[in-house]
Amino acid sequence: MDFKNKKNLLFWGGIGLVAVTILAVMLKHTPKKAVTSAEEVAKIVEDVHKIYANKASFWGLNNESFASNDILTKFRYKGNQLINTLGKPILIGRGEGGDVVMPGERSFDVVYTDLTAKECVDAAAYRFEQPENLGLLRITITNGEKSQVFEWGAEDHKLPISRVEAKRFCSNKSRVMWTFE
Repeated sequence: MDFKNKKNLLFWGGIGLVAVTILAVMLKHTPKKAVTSAEEVAKIVEDVHKIYANKASFWGLNNESFASNDILTKFRYKGNQLINTLGKPILIGRGEGGDVVMPGERSFDVVYTDLTAKECVDAAAYRFEQPENLGLLRITITNGEKSQVFEWGAEDHKLPISRVEAKRFCSNKSRVMWTFE
């Protein structure tokens, strides 16, 4: 091999090494897709459905019973409180307070509390991939003393909620409550 060929080989080898190094650094520092707060709701609902699959209703479901079903490793907790990706409390059970679901009740609620207006809009207007598989019945946005229910097939305030519609009802300190069967 003559000097010119060695020089070309070293040049292209160096270029290849630099390219591989750059690619490795880019792949290492590419952030993983963050789970949105509403995607987290879908995961919670899937787990509730698994836990209650062989039961006639969601009797006894609330934050405490959810936490005691050995799924702590999947979700964030602060003390005994379930925390969403936004760092805010999640309530599971019946109604905005996450009360215990009573015997015979065939639905439960997942509530995100203390949301900013933007977080509220993002959560309320999120389009679940298959809401029928989750059993989504309705979404309620509560803003102080006012609340608005959105349901499938309603004439006004129907699901899915558009971002424009969500903005009309969301404000700081809002709650979004999803009701599932």
